[in-house]
Amino acid sequence: MTTTAERLTYAAAQTARVAFYGAHYLVARAFAHDALAGVEPSSHKFPSLRATLKGMRALFAKDFANAEAGLYPLPLDIAREMRRASASLRYLADIPRVAARRRRGGHGDVAVSASGLPRYYRQNFHFQTDGYLSDSSARLYDFQVEALFAGTAGAMRRRAYVPIARFITGRDPARTTILDIGAGTGEFLAFAKNVHPRLKAVALDLSEPYLTRARSKLSAYRGVRFVAAPAESMPLEDASIDAAIGMYLFHELPPKVRAGAAREIARVLKPGGLFVLADTIQYGDIADCDGLIETFPGLLHEPYYESYARSNLKALFGAAGLRAVHTDIAYLTKISVFEKPRKRKLRSRKTMR
Repeated sequence: MTTTAERLTYAAAQTARVAFYGAHYLVARAFAHDALAGVEPSSHKFPSLRATLKGMRALFAKDFANAEAGLYPLPLDIAREMRRASASLRYLADIPRVAARRRRGGHGDVAVSASGLPRYYRQNFHFQTDGYLSDSSARLYDFQVEALFAGTAGAMRRRAYVPIARFITGRDPARTTILDIGAGTGEFLAFAKNVHPRLKAVALDLSEPYLTRARSKLSAYRGVRFVAAPAESMPLEDASIDAAIGMYLFHELPPKVRAGAAREIARVLKPGGLFVLADTIQYGDIADCDGLIETFPGLLHEPYYESYARSNLKALFGAAGLRAVHTDIAYLTKISVFEKPRKRKLRSRKTMR
């Protein structure tokens, strides 16, 4: 059981995170004012401030409860938070560049430096400088994500770990391999390895600079393999992975590529294996957020977001051979859990008679 001091420390830490990153979000929004003014009014509802804060409180309450249940440690690493917060000045300095790119519709600035990569990847998602293809972008990314979600990204990421934590229970972590598809800077795997240091892990991503960042972040841990490859063509053996996760990846894939990635996930998972999709909420998940979903892709250059927000996930992964087993809404993140069915044993002729 947690102590009163731990409860108060957790509450204070999350409040400080929301205030700190929320302030950075508001600064970025102020620079995007002209872009916002040009957006056509949505026919859907937008969440009120009251509803937003209520959603945040529910997210943090569940986060604390999961830690209290022993699924993972309480996130009280103040030193780590301070190191991440040190990126504040770099983030603020980059905001005008992002705003200028948004004004001119500059989402192809990385095309020349991204030769050899899939066409859908050679663009400035979120209008961010260098897309996903530079060291400076990799250094800023974690801060950008926290600012975008006003300090709630860490709690949503931990919520996505819960199905994996339950999957690992009763297993030997040293004999269990988890795959992070679109691992980025390694933030999720660093968390998972902190909980289970002996867990084997594969970090797969298309960006070499981001994988370099992930290698640095995970350098204290053994048993981590880094693979530069696309989700739709993974150089991994059939049935070699126990559990996989894709965090905020699928909404950045074109529909055909999504289907290919789903097939690849089904291929590399072992029978009985688990796949966790943690991505944006979709239309209808939270009624008051449909307006947010509608305007988001234009403001942050997410060309495949609209189609993803309307896609049938159960059908998408079902066609690949995965069975939907659970769905969880964690504030602005939808966590969909799928399982690869175990092979049925053929009954003998004697039994069948």
